[in-house]
Amino acid sequence: MFTPIVPLGGYLGWQFLQRTQENQQEALANSATVQRDMAEFEERIAKVKTAEDLVSDFRLLRVALGAFGLSDDIDNKYFIRKVLEEGTTDERALANRLSDTRYHDLAKAFGFGEYQTPNNGFSAIEDQIRAGTDTLPARARQAAGDQAMELVYTLDDLTTLMAAEERDPAGEAALRKQVDSLWSDVMGNTRLRESVLSAFNVADGFDALPDATQVEVLRQRIVGLFEGRPAEQMTGFIDTIKAAYTTRQFELGVGEQAQELRVALNFEREMPGLAADPDDANDTMWFKVMGTSALREVFDTAFGLPDAFPALDLDRQLDVYKQRAQALFGSDDVSQFTDPEAREELIRLYLVRTELNGGASTGGGTSAALQILSGVSSGSLFTTLLR
Repeated sequence: MFTPIVPLGGYLGWQFLQRTQENQQEALANSATVQRDMAEFEERIAKVKTAEDLVSDFRLLRVALGAFGLSDDIDNKYFIRKVLEEGTTDERALANRLSDTRYHDLAKAFGFGEYQTPNNGFSAIEDQIRAGTDTLPARARQAAGDQAMELVYTLDDLTTLMAAEERDPAGEAALRKQVDSLWSDVMGNTRLRESVLSAFNVADGFDALPDATQVEVLRQRIVGLFEGRPAEQMTGFIDTIKAAYTTRQFELGVGEQAQELRVALNFEREMPGLAADPDDANDTMWFKVMGTSALREVFDTAFGLPDAFPALDLDRQLDVYKQRAQALFGSDDVSQFTDPEAREELIRLYLVRTELNGGASTGGGTSAALQILSGVSSGSLFTTLLR
């Protein structure tokens, strides 16, 4: 089993991880255990049609939950099923009422509550389409499969344009021209044509229809499966889950040696997305921070807040967060943490404070923190930490 190399904790350990994380995660992804888990997931997940199917399969559920940092919920099958089945579209859905956004991300990724064909089922469609290239020479397979998928995307783009309030005749004509060109390339190959029609469950008698009618029939089939979702969800689901699972497994391995570094890794990964949400007001983003324990730990420690702080009234907590952010960073906006330098500074504050408080998991107590602070002038970080 792969074990991350974490020679020490605290901020020096963080600096080491920053230099080695990419190579270490690649080694983890190539390890026998992860390769086996991913191969099994990829082979079987496309066959899952309902949330009940997923929660009933322990091995698939373990990977799915692991990809979102929810491994501890592996035995909470009824709860997870409800989260998945209700989806995220309805504001009353369970995932939308939970302060922990990981459940929302899980439900949105699978799409059981939104679409007749869940997002995981789209991987099977692409596999089926690309299977039609297996009689082609090796060099031609990728190009032919890509063309077939481009035809699917273009037909979906055409549908979107046709449904727009203000039709764009020139844009529609350009898309139809592109469809005509792709149609001859893709559907001219008998094997590939069969795989495309099979993937979209096109009925017998299709070949007897005029070309323009065939195009329209296939477009309607694609509309029924896309159901308004982004085209990239057809091909991105498995890769997204695999990447997220590997990342979380790496963080777990780091956490077994230095928990504060796992928290820092999680913060670095999660904070940019939360801070960049264009639909959220600043106060809403702060409330999301408060509701996410790992993010909250970084802010509470970096801001020097006492253990009893979470027991305060939420509005009072909000005021304190904004005051501390303003004092330390010159702004109370959560959006400032989309900036890598601001995140790095906050992580440094968190890790140095953790080490000074004796909470670093490895290393020499406060010595590493004191080494870091020894060259910092008064009035800057050292003053900030000790006031």
